[in-house]
Amino acid sequence: MGMIVILGVIGVGLISPVNAQAKAQANFPRKTITYHISSTGRYYQGVWQLAVKNWNRLKVVKLVETRDATTANIVLTTIKTAGKNYAYTDTASYPPVENGDDDSTLETTQSPNYKILLSRKMMKQFYFNKTERAGWGSTAIGDILGLRPSKNFESVMNFSSFKEDKPTKYDKKNLQKLYRNLPV
Repeated sequence: MGMIVILGVIGVGLISPVNAQAKAQANFPRKTITYHISSTGRYYQGVWQLAVKNWNRLKVVKLVETRDATTANIVLTTIKTAGKNYAYTDTASYPPVENGDDDSTLETTQSPNYKILLSRKMMKQFYFNKTERAGWGSTAIGDILGLRPSKNFESVMNFSSFKEDKPTKYDKKNLQKLYRNLPV
């Protein structure tokens, strides 16, 4: 019986939310990250603007809007459904750049551009209001920034029904760890 308790204590220490967050890595080489909202409806444009505002309030990274979706680090949009029970999905692409040689060959960049697609069907199915939808948008952005899911109820990265609608002090602390030594 004593061995089970010891293994349980060791296991809890290994999978605690703080440890899981600390092992995450920044997905961008700078603290300034460009985004583009490609949702055509005003409602979801507002949802995404609120989600971006939530992260910018922390003053760790700076999400800056760009009008050109092709140059944005993150494209924010919606999709009818992201899958059976998913609030969002995302994709990564490595845009080509000229390598500078005389033959004008293209290479892919080291850092990807991301596209986040929020599921309109799930948002409607669970009767989420605008703030709750922006909360899921904030979670998706946190995921792309490099944060991992958390079991901490005081985290926007908690996927339980008790999740926060905006990033918290807990999320700020973990984001600071990720982007600590990166240039603006």
